Amino acid sequence: SSIRFPASFTGMERKVEITGEAYFEVAHNASKPFRVDFNDKAGGKGEVEVLGTHFDVNTYDDESASKTTLLEGSVKIKTANQVQMLKPGQQAAITSNTITLKKDVDVSQVVAWKDGFFVFNNTDIQTMMRQVARWYDIDVIFEGKIPSDGFTGKISRNVPLSDFLKVLQLNNVHVKTEGRRVTIST
Repeated sequence: SSIRFPASFTGMERKVEITGEAYFEVAHNASKPFRVDFNDKAGGKGEVEVLGTHFDVNTYDDESASKTTLLEGSVKIKTANQVQMLKPGQQAAITSNTITLKKDVDVSQVVAWKDGFFVFNNTDIQTMMRQVARWYDIDVIFEGKIPSDGFTGKISRNVPLSDFLKVLQLNNVHVKTEGRRVTIST
């Protein structure tokens, strides 16, 4: 993840640019709005306008959509084609300049990363392993039929990768490691 911002916010707004994922707690200031700019997976521009709030923005290239999840307060999501207001517990997913709203999101699962945990709630193995790959800086390869079971649990991000992979093996997932490459098969 990366974030770009000026040494000091001068002018009429507070603007940052992100790639990857970032969590924000922003104080309301009507005379100097806070904005987060990002690119969606299709290369379109997205913007979160903050109205005093706690929220998470996830814009990883390997995810299917850029997502903004609101914990507290309110934010306005903008693309070239749409504007959407979020309420706490909602998530906006942006793909190809289209905003899709999801209600009643498990916000504790979304922001678990900032508290040092992986949290999965019936999460498919591909989604789970994308998070693991980013954290441990590994390449994940799938061979054969991809397991369709969902995984549920909470694991510290401080555990060694080998321990994480042992948990998968205990759940009948075949795992082979070669250097930085992890192969998942059935």
